[in-house]
Amino acid sequence: MPEQNGIGAYAAYLPAYALTSNSLEGAEPRSGGRARSVAAFDEDTVTMAVEALREITTGSPGGGQLLLATTNAPYDGKTSAGIVHEALGLDPGVAAADMRGHRSGATVLDLVLRSGATAALSDVRTTRPHAPDELAQGDAAVAFTAGDAAAVLLSRAGRTAEVLDRWRLPGERHDHVWDERFTAEILVASAKEAAHRALAGAGLDAVDHVAVASSNARAAAMLRRALGASGADAEIERLTGYTGAAHPGLLLAAALDTAQPGQTILLLSAAEGADAFVFRVGDRVQSVRGGRSVREQLADREAIAYGRYLRWRGLLDVQGPARPAAPAPAAPPMHRRAGWKHRLEGGLCDACGGITTPPSRVCASCGIAGGTGDPGKISLRDRVATVVSVTRDHLTTMPEDEVAIVIADFDVEGTRGGRLNAYAADVAPEAVAVGMEMRPTFRRLWTTDAIHNYFWKLRPWKATTSDD
Repeated sequence: MPEQNGIGAYAAYLPAYALTSNSLEGAEPRSGGRARSVAAFDEDTVTMAVEALREITTGSPGGGQLLLATTNAPYDGKTSAGIVHEALGLDPGVAAADMRGHRSGATVLDLVLRSGATAALSDVRTTRPHAPDELAQGDAAVAFTAGDAAAVLLSRAGRTAEVLDRWRLPGERHDHVWDERFTAEILVASAKEAAHRALAGAGLDAVDHVAVASSNARAAAMLRRALGASGADAEIERLTGYTGAAHPGLLLAAALDTAQPGQTILLLSAAEGADAFVFRVGDRVQSVRGGRSVREQLADREAIAYGRYLRWRGLLDVQGPARPAAPAPAAPPMHRRAGWKHRLEGGLCDACGGITTPPSRVCASCGIAGGTGDPGKISLRDRVATVVSVTRDHLTTMPEDEVAIVIADFDVEGTRGGRLNAYAADVAPEAVAVGMEMRPTFRRLWTTDAIHNYFWKLRPWKATTSDD
């Protein structure tokens, strides 16, 4: 339990792609229109949670818990947070649990503040093609650890309201949405009451920043007007869409990116009731953000065509190459090789210091078996690699015409080896070149026989820069 309830560190992850038009006729997007954040075909809520958490998680989480909030987990009946736990290399004694539903993001954030847990809020939102709110939904992840360096919780209030706003039956892929004019009134009433109580509990009449997240766009607009919001949160939402369980955390992260120490933030989430949080920004907020800011990531996205988006989501059935599907991984070898498969751990030779990938009892550099028969381990997950060879695969079973396969060497001072053969991600195959610097990213390779096969790809490396 932290000495003060609050946020110790935070990180947001936005995919590298944006959809600005859902016209099959190729019409140009309207000026000033919406854009939705789009997860790549090999991303899901687990992979995005890993990308956000890896920026701030070192060692075991405080509170001994890792929580994942989402409305769209890759498995039913299996804990998706367990995959995130394995990819982060957390201690087995750290509990991992999922929370589902549109309100789960605010609930998990509350558990971070109350119990000191570490959490990821991650979602992939998919509607039917040409649904009225298709461009108003989006994909994102955000992670938080407990502490007081980023923000201190001054007050919290909540209300529960049973209402059919957005829902999905087991086995269904797309949400049902009730008439927002009806549900907006219920959500606004709950949110206003929660905000009033939270502000009163903090002893404040007004705050410096207001962020409103709601599964109902009409309710969000009404609340922003009622609370005198500056519109910064609405602008973020216009460029990402509503990101489901991740949305309260995403708007909070964007507010922390620009807030000054000592300022106050009201975070209001209206979904199946309401949750209101009042924070005072911490003295070290500018130093505890992991990775790049929300606005930096928004400015660095690639626009994709609607047809490509539909292929990625499996909403457009196209004929692929005449090539058999990849075999499904088996549970026993996945467990035995978890260090390599989930954490990208290479074998470190105690004789010459060389790195062998995948790990082996015999060193690839000197050919000597480890004296103990069990080589040491070195994590390559967060290191930068340099491309030494590129191959373009035109027979891929992935929903792309071609993909790049690279061989890259990791930059590990004083060692030999550390070579990875991997798919390139978030970059056009023709843009991959020898000498390019890349960094591992956790992705879903494919799904066969109802088993998701996760491993690491390489994406172009972008150093963190400052917003100032």
